[in-house]
Amino acid sequence: MPILALVGLCFQIFFAVHAARSGCDRYWLYIIIIFPGIGCLIYFFAEYLPSMQQSYRLQRLKADVGQGLNPGKRLNYLQMQVERTPSVKNKKLLAEAYVNERLFDPAITLYNECLQGAYRHDRHLLEGLSCAYFFKGDYRNAKTHLTHLAQSAPEHGSDPFQLLLARTHETLGDLEAAKTAYRGMLKRFSGEEARCRYALLLKQSGQAEEARRIFEEILNNVRLSPRYYRKAQKPWVEIAKKETA
Repeated sequence: MPILALVGLCFQIFFAVHAARSGCDRYWLYIIIIFPGIGCLIYFFAEYLPSMQQSYRLQRLKADVGQGLNPGKRLNYLQMQVERTPSVKNKKLLAEAYVNERLFDPAITLYNECLQGAYRHDRHLLEGLSCAYFFKGDYRNAKTHLTHLAQSAPEHGSDPFQLLLARTHETLGDLEAAKTAYRGMLKRFSGEEARCRYALLLKQSGQAEEARRIFEEILNNVRLSPRYYRKAQKPWVEIAKKETA
């Protein structure tokens, strides 16, 4: 194989892998594969070079924020990136920043824009949208997307989004569904939160004896656990102590 052709193939593979890993829209893969030379050149100037500049600027921005400068600077920067390159990757980063700033409506808009075509079942986007709805207080829409997540990947039983679904059922007043959701997590969820919330719900439902048994189980679990675990579970341990006093 001629040297020039080999170099061209290496560039094609490199940019194809970069496009796949960076979360760029999938049409870039088709462009790179179908039009090897010009496709790689277009991708370099449209996506690769801006992403390198973005990475450098983000590092500078993190340093600025760490020195106590305006935290909104990162948000402004991400907004600028979406205006310049409205890719799914950039919109996702901006949506996450909006949620962190408790700006839930623009985050929801961006997540819904991303959940189209090849990304309509993307788990990370659905998780972000579910969080935005939940923390906004729109529990009905949160329930819709959290249920979708649970049904699409039931093996994620210990996932914190299962806990959000249980809390959503409880907030909406569907206590039996909440109990079922909490109960299904008890043996798999890492930590005492699910167990404690389940016990509180049982107590609220008039099942005080069963609730007390679970509170005592929490205290026993923590008593036999390392210090770091006890420290991490302190809020739930305090509730269990209060309920068994």
